[in-house]
Amino acid sequence: MALSRGDSDSDCKTAFAEEDLSHQVVQVEAVPTEHLKAFDDEINAFLDTMFGPRDSRVRGWFMLDSYLPTFFLTVIYLLSIWLGNKCMRNRPALSLRGTLTLYNLGITLLSLYMLVELILSSWEGGYNLQCQDLASAGEADIRVAKVLWWYYFSKLIEFLDTIFFVLRKKTGQITFLHVYHHASMFNIWWCVLNWIPCGQSFFGPTLNSFIHILMYSYYGLSVFPSMHKYLWWKKYLTQAQLVQFVLTITHTMSAVVKPCGFPFGCLIFQSSYMLTLVILFLNFYVQTYRKKPMKKGMEEPPAGKEVKNGFSKAYFTAANGVINKKAQ
Repeated sequence: MALSRGDSDSDCKTAFAEEDLSHQVVQVEAVPTEHLKAFDDEINAFLDTMFGPRDSRVRGWFMLDSYLPTFFLTVIYLLSIWLGNKCMRNRPALSLRGTLTLYNLGITLLSLYMLVELILSSWEGGYNLQCQDLASAGEADIRVAKVLWWYYFSKLIEFLDTIFFVLRKKTGQITFLHVYHHASMFNIWWCVLNWIPCGQSFFGPTLNSFIHILMYSYYGLSVFPSMHKYLWWKKYLTQAQLVQFVLTITHTMSAVVKPCGFPFGCLIFQSSYMLTLVILFLNFYVQTYRKKPMKKGMEEPPAGKEVKNGFSKAYFTAANGVINKKAQ
């Protein structure tokens, strides 16, 4: 059927109108993207001005070129805690036994990989335990940096520790120490990977990976009630963490005493940050394991409450997979 001139003009006008509308939509979508890109450029320029040139060996690595992903994921983490607690307030706690078993196993295996790889790569590079610079070990430095990227990324995965607390309504475990440690480590290690991704930076993650093998193995076993009688060593994990922080501070300060070219400001910052963890973990240890003994007249526990090692069952809650024995 032939089209009249009027029909043809109408179709053209409709086509032009649709094209104009599509162009406007593209423009509207492009505006936020342009603003975000400009903001990203400003943030990165500020960081480069503050810390100096980044290590070229890690440019282009996933999540490292821009700080925004790390920042926004941290904000989402903090909002998830607040919103999650509100959403779970009138809902029953979730068990998540299977999920926790797989999660703890996964973190344990990842920590084992990082521990072995850090030992082998630093040995291959002939790393000096007292002070190791950033560029003298060649390919071994790249190998260390690749492991430390996984260490940085593992701090994002470990945000799930807190999310599981929220879903299981273990709000007593979501302390300032817990949130501060998780949020700060993820952001600090973004900086470490960009500016000091090898050398002296290897020592803390090596110790921490070993501690995490013990810790997440403990959490994984604690998911099973039949294993609780064998899990008497929780407080020794906290002691091991404190020893780890002290050793890391000692190792860091050794490079101040005998410099090797590793950035001095980074050494001071790391020592200061580790000192905050020593203070917070020491306070946690004292509050948890060094309670004042009860008065003689109060030594008998209330009926139905078993006392073990001087504590009622109410005290036996722990991180991640550990189940509150009072509720069982």
